Parts: sequence; structure tokens; C-alpha cells
Amino acid sequence: MIKKKAATKFLIFPSLAILIASCTTISYVPKVSLDLSPKTINKTVQIDRFKDASPAEHKITPFMGLSVTNRESLANELDLEVTNAVVSDFSENRLFKEVGRKIENPDFVIKGEIKEFYGKSQLNAFAKISMITLIAGSMASIFAKELWIFYLSYAPMFSWYFGAPVSKNTSEIVIEMRLYDNNNDKLINTYTGKGTVLNSSSIYDNKIFAIPTMTNKAFSRAIMQIRDQILADMDKLD
Repeated sequence: MIKKKAATKFLIFPSLAILIASCTTISYVPKVSLDLSPKTINKTVQIDRFKDASPAEHKITPFMGLSVTNRESLANELDLEVTNAVVSDFSENRLFKEVGRKIENPDFVIKGEIKEFYGKSQLNAFAKISMITLIAGSMASIFAKELWIFYLSYAPMFSWYFGAPVSKNTSEIVIEMRLYDNNNDKLINTYTGKGTVLNSSSIYDNKIFAIPTMTNKAFSRAIMQIRDQILADMDKLD
């Protein structure tokens, strides 16, 4: 009995760390963080509300993990939050002379679409296999009344104590913007930006609270690509 109690204690630290993380809630606000535009296009632009075409599964919170785009994490709908973030960046960083959601007789109109937008923290494959192995081994040791089976099944999880990566954080953003001439509704060009940030962590270096920052970093990279593409068309826009 003493040996079994001692063996059980080995489970407490990693299991408790994962459990606490899985019960954590976060508040996420999409935000773009870029420097001033190197050039300003001397035109006014109205940005319509983006269309959210991102896969529904990207908003689902993974088992014992977190998702920044589920309904509990977002203050408003994702399409509205992303639209406001883009308007704010284009306006504050002077990409155009004037940018807004509602502009009287604008020179251009931007219609955007969210292709992908997610930031998740979840157990990696090794961690999942470790937990399944432990559960199966624990049951087998009870039926066989052999403690060595439990110890053997615990070996993969024991490696967690030595800093093995057990969780992965992934953020990926794909945004598309179509720029129209407001005078004749002519499509001038389509711009696409993609940002990805990946990292892994051990039980000693839990990066679960970094997911919002990671996601906004990927978001900023995607918008930076689009901004560069728009500036490359500057001659045809002036």
C-alpha cells in the first residue's frame, strides 16, 4: 500500500499542471502592432466589415487546452474585432490619408475575408500517448496485481520531469483584402497575408498565457505583408 501511495504521488505534479491549464480562461482582443507606414497613399478608404470564412473547428477549444477564438475568449464576433483592428492600424500608421468604417464618398473600398484565424495551446502527440499509456498501464497493474506494470507505463510521463516538450502553441492567420475603386466598383487588386507562430513548452515553461500575444504577432505579420503589397501598387492608386 505504501508503495502504491508513493507511486501515485509521481502523478500529481504534471497532472495538476495540465489540469490547471485546461481550466484557465483568457480574454483575447485581436490587435495589429506595426510601425508607421514608410509612405502614405493620399486617398480615403472605407473598410467594410470583414467576412469570417475561417473553419469552425479552429474556434473549438482542444482537450485540456485553450483557443483564443472560441466564444468565451472573444469580447465580440471575430469578424468585427479583426475589422476594427485593421481600421485602427491603417489609420494610426498612416497607410492612407483617411481610413474608417464609414467614409463619405471614399476613393476606395476594402472588403476583407478571414481565411484562417486561430491561436491554440494543446497537448502534443507525445503527451497524449504518455497519458494513454499511463491509464492503460494503471488498469493492467490493478487487474494483474503487479506494481512493476504501473512503473513501466509511467516511464513516458516521467520524462516530463526532465523537460520533455508536452504542449504546443500554434497561431496561424490568413487574411485576404480586395481593394475596389469606389467610383466604378472596379476591383483594383487582391492582397493576401499569412502569419504563423509555433513553439513548444515543457511543464516548467508553460506558455499557455502567451497564446494571445503569439496570435497577435501572427496577425501583425499577415497585415504587414498586405500593407507591403498595397504600397507596391502605390503608383496605380495615386
